[in-house]
Amino acid sequence: MSPEQSREFTRQLEAAALLLLELVIFRKPDDLARRFGLPIPVVRYWWRNTDQETRPVDQAKLSPREVKQIRKATQTLENWEKVKRYRPACGAKLPGGRQCKRSVAIRSPEGWSQGALADRCRMHGGLARRVMRRNEAEDPESSD
Repeated sequence: MSPEQSREFTRQLEAAALLLLELVIFRKPDDLARRFGLPIPVVRYWWRNTDQETRPVDQAKLSPREVKQIRKATQTLENWEKVKRYRPACGAKLPGGRQCKRSVAIRSPEGWSQGALADRCRMHGGLARRVMRRNEAEDPESSD
């Protein structure tokens, strides 16, 4: 999954979660997060950044359009389980010429603004700490 696809998928997850919270299908962000296996801080952040106004609907008197919206939002959130389980391979080149087969990393809740999935696995830069190379550190000193 490319970074653009990851960002788009995360945007769809956010829209679906906010719709279900707005229609009071789920009363609290925590309930929704637990039901679909999403990180609780992420869903709380999404809900906090809205006006938090709800419009409760009578589930016995839903219009066909509202039923379709709710079903589609629920399916989108259920897809998160599949995306989490069947993540694409990292694909980084290994010294033997082969490609890494580990699955890409899931970003921490703070990084979901860049998308839920990283580009690489943890070992090849998905969530690894970036260490500045020695040559890059020497360049600013030599230019003085």
